[in-house]
Parts: sequence; C-alpha cells; structure tokens
Amino acid sequence: MGEGLYWSRDGRTAYAEPFDHLSPEDEPLWRDAYDDLIGAIRQCLGRNWQPIGHLWRRTGERIVARNDLHEVWLVEDSYARVHVTFGLREGLDALDPLARHWLDGEPDAANAAAFFDRLQQSTALRVRTGPWTSAPREIQRASA
Repeated sequence: MGEGLYWSRDGRTAYAEPFDHLSPEDEPLWRDAYDDLIGAIRQCLGRNWQPIGHLWRRTGERIVARNDLHEVWLVEDSYARVHVTFGLREGLDALDPLARHWLDGEPDAANAAAFFDRLQQSTALRVRTGPWTSAPREIQRASA
C-alpha cells in the first residue's frame, strides 16, 4: 500500500504537486518550486499575516505564515506532494473556540475556504476523499 494523505484535525488541507514536472535529480529546481509555492501562499493571505521563516509545529509540519488565530503549514510526502493546511495556531488555549469558529467562518471572511479559493487561482489543488484517495478541489464560493 502507499503513504496515506496528510490530515489534521486542527485545520483544512489541500495539496499541490509543484514538482510533478521536475526530475527528482534536479534538487535546485525542486527548491525553487517549493519557494514559489510558499510565495503564492503568502500572496493569498491578508495584511495581518506574518511570514514565518523556519518554524515547525511537529516533525515535518513547516509553518510558513501565521496571524493571531491561524497558521498555514506545509507537509511534504514521499509522492512529491505538498500538503497545505490552513489551521489553528498552536497554544491558543482560551482563544481556541474563536479560532475554530473562524476556521470555516462566514463565506466572505478570511477563512480556510477563501484562502484555498485564492490559492487555487495559481496552483492546482487536490483534496483528500479517503486515506489514500483524492480528487481535484472545487471552488467553494463565488468570486467577488
């Protein structure tokens, strides 16, 4: 069987395949593609988000941006996918219920679906349909 698709109870995840057209031996191009994905992610976030350099949640979960309630983190897998998660910022304690509410929030709010809708304009995204299966992500809301 293969490696299952990443899932977090503390966020919403879609995945990109920025390396699918690259040779596995060409590491500099892989790093460039990864950096381009991070740049696209950061452009999809509002002014109240701070870019994060090298900070990790757990093993393999690299935080690339955060605001007061949420973080965006990346997990790479052995199938050259990058799982992008918009989720709860760690250590919120009393603010956790508020962050959970706004994770899905109102349709026009800066929530997970709106973030992935913006990211999907520049990057093809897929979503988990089961532990080992996925499908192309569909836009969740109408564009303003």
